[in-house]
Amino acid sequence: MYQIKMENCNNIIQGELTIENGKLNIFYGINGTGKTTIAKAIEFSKEPQKIKELQSFLKEDPASVSISPEIGKILVFNEDFVRDIVFKEDEVIQNSFEVFLKTPNYSQKKAQLDQHLQALHNIMKQDEEIQELQKLLDQIAGKFKRNINGKLSRSGVYKSVLSKSNLYNIPEELDSYRPFITNTEINISWIDWKSKGDAFDIGDGCPYCSEALNRLVHNKRKEVFKETYKKSDSQNLKDLLDLFENLRIYIKPEKYDELVSYVKNDVPEDIISAILEKLLLEVDVMLKRFVAIVEFGNRRIVLADISKLEQQINEMEIPKNFFEIFGGEKTENVIKRINDQVVELRSEAAVLKREMGALKGLMQSTIQASQADINEFLKTAGINYELVILAEDETNSRTILKQCFSEEKTDVTKIRDHLSWGEKNAFALILFMYYAVAQNPDLIILDDPISSFDTNKKYAILHRMFKNIGKRDVSFDRKTVLFLTHDFEPITDFIVVGKLGEERAQASFICNEHGTVKAYKINPNSDVKLITTECSEIAKNININIVSRVAFLRKLSELNERNEDWDLVYEILSCLIHANEIKRKVGNNIYVEIAPEDIAIGIAKIKEYIPDFDYDELKNNIYTKEGIKNLYNVETNAYLKVQLFREINEILTQNEIKITQMDGAWYKFIDEAYHIENDYLHFLDIIKFNIVPSYIIDNVDQIVSRI
Repeated sequence: MYQIKMENCNNIIQGELTIENGKLNIFYGINGTGKTTIAKAIEFSKEPQKIKELQSFLKEDPASVSISPEIGKILVFNEDFVRDIVFKEDEVIQNSFEVFLKTPNYSQKKAQLDQHLQALHNIMKQDEEIQELQKLLDQIAGKFKRNINGKLSRSGVYKSVLSKSNLYNIPEELDSYRPFITNTEINISWIDWKSKGDAFDIGDGCPYCSEALNRLVHNKRKEVFKETYKKSDSQNLKDLLDLFENLRIYIKPEKYDELVSYVKNDVPEDIISAILEKLLLEVDVMLKRFVAIVEFGNRRIVLADISKLEQQINEMEIPKNFFEIFGGEKTENVIKRINDQVVELRSEAAVLKREMGALKGLMQSTIQASQADINEFLKTAGINYELVILAEDETNSRTILKQCFSEEKTDVTKIRDHLSWGEKNAFALILFMYYAVAQNPDLIILDDPISSFDTNKKYAILHRMFKNIGKRDVSFDRKTVLFLTHDFEPITDFIVVGKLGEERAQASFICNEHGTVKAYKINPNSDVKLITTECSEIAKNININIVSRVAFLRKLSELNERNEDWDLVYEILSCLIHANEIKRKVGNNIYVEIAPEDIAIGIAKIKEYIPDFDYDELKNNIYTKEGIKNLYNVETNAYLKVQLFREINEILTQNEIKITQMDGAWYKFIDEAYHIENDYLHFLDIIKFNIVPSYIIDNVDQIVSRI
């Protein structure tokens, strides 16, 4: 149970409400009570900045809301939901997978599947040796560039390999540099240093030692060195051979010697190109398998992947007979470890496919049930559209709307433009129900959600949301719901007639008395009555003023269709209400006498309810300006005061009552809303007027045709 206290929020200076857990809490009150303020105050209760927006103009003290115990998650059906969550262009509702498909059953099965899938991922976890091998292969592949046709590009490392003179083929003119060029510890740095020194070769002395030079020999040597050696080429060759050395244990010995020989010696381009392309082809094959293994181990497989699962596993297997360069014990061990894991994964994947297939089947059945449920509601509410849920998995789902005005049910784009206000809001309420159930909030607030709908839509909405019909795992039944309304029908439907039971629903009347909001629980057994019972009880109640007793007795005569003696009761009381002599009205300002014996019969019927009824006494002493005013001054019930006000207006002239033109609007409200003849339901003549919507009679026709 939640205790809610509000202070200085809009038109509420102070107010207290109690919301019971696990129930539909209906709070019924007239417009102006502050129902929307109550909804916002509860919604904003955890956001002090938003509470400030509710600051009352009636008091300078700050707005405040306190709730005990604290409410966790709160969801409100309001304009924000309709604006932000539903009917965006051609999408019915956002996050449709979460709303319609992520049921507890789905989540349980998906958790089991994810646990199984994680075990498979662990099978494919790489060992350190494979990780190191993949790193080396990536480095080899990165050393060479390819053309669009896949052939080696004559640039970078490949260009360096093709050089006729290099670290391993020293020109005769540079033989004196051999100790430096062949020293693998310093050769690259020395070549760089030697090249940079040429910038200082400007005199007859050596730029390195300043001793005298044989300029002719020196220049020739300098030219050969410049043409033969570049630091980048030398570095490329050194790096490549270092990589070959690191990969040596994974390469067949004779192929390793062949690779090194081709790099170090002057070999025709087509030969060295052929072996390098074969090497890179084998590197690509292994890397592709490694990447497939890593992706499978890291990615989150979704339902749409079921059909691709076998293909993904096949892409991990390494074809050991494919390799000509790579080989030997180390390589065979790596290939065997990976392929053994692939074999194990294949057997596990068969189980995985069955689990994923079962989950997809559950998802499809949930889609069908949700579609059928919502579309049945739309049909019942007279909304001529259908919802379609399209879903592959968590990452690929959407909802669309189709029109049903023609045999070809076409998709609806710009949904907001096609649905009427009533259709949009009725539909949005049911979508909100699904949305809220998926979110599982601690409190759901419905702020006057149905008052603007016709009776048929009200019935369809209320019964679907709270009567646990349709898709039974999606409803507000037994959830904590605050239902604020100025419509009495929910109370009649659920508390009085529908009987949800005290454990499922409770109702209260809320009123705002000069800024103080109070809530009074409604007892369906004693507080809600049939109109005929109400009229009879008030007419007989000696503690109620006589003018109101007469008014309700005349209403009772109408409810009894003025049959037999009730017609005489109606005529006599009408004359009294207008403070006239007893006569029957037969036209405008046309009256005829009523026979004395009929008057006696009518009076006798009246005395069954008002035993001391005396027409002349009442007409002369009560149905006067002074008499009504005296009753008004002592009356405490607001409804009866309005009734007395209307009666005094009947017997006084316009000048005396002084209703100005500016008073017309509020007086019309009183005259119509609280008219002693209009405060009960009226129906059109069902013979003359067709009051049944065409879609309902169409449905009835279909049902009857099947009988």
